[in-house]
Amino acid sequence: MKLDDLSSILLFVFFFLPGFVSLKVWSLFFRQKKADGKSLTYDCIFFSIVNFGLLSPISLPFFISGWYKDHPVLTGFFVLFYCVVAPTLWPILWKFLINKKFMYRFIQLPYPTAWDYFVGQRKSCYMLVHLNDDSMIGGHYGENSYASTWPDPPSIYLEKVFKVKPDGTFGEEIADSFGLVLSKEDYKYIEFFYEK
Repeated sequence: MKLDDLSSILLFVFFFLPGFVSLKVWSLFFRQKKADGKSLTYDCIFFSIVNFGLLSPISLPFFISGWYKDHPVLTGFFVLFYCVVAPTLWPILWKFLINKKFMYRFIQLPYPTAWDYFVGQRKSCYMLVHLNDDSMIGGHYGENSYASTWPDPPSIYLEKVFKVKPDGTFGEEIADSFGLVLSKEDYKYIEFFYEK
């Protein structure tokens, strides 16, 4: 293998792959708009540099000392940690931190809409849906329910459906119903109520 080829591989491994891994893990938590190749490349390089900076206290001594030459097996584990394990952990740690309310004062939350923020909490609740024909229908948003998020239009699947009285209070659950799917074109707005 030529030196130029080896250098290209090392640049890819250390300054592209970690960022790519982090972006893929992040997209599991927050859906991302499909990026073009140029933007994706810049993002991968940026987050790889962040990974390099965070791990530099252990990575720089590791390579500067030449320790890796005498310990090829441990070097392989280190490269795996540097390129896969750590870049996987950074988005998980960041997701944990941004869910802490004290962080709200310092950062812009990564939710593009209020709807995405709400469904991202994954909290069970009752929903009173005001339909376009001025009628109302109730539903339970639980662990078996689902809501689409950006960049797709907001739609929701409610696992339980309830009749609603004229005053807006919930009536009995609709028997033998397997749930209800609503798109944004079906309703004016939705009210949310805590589970009791």
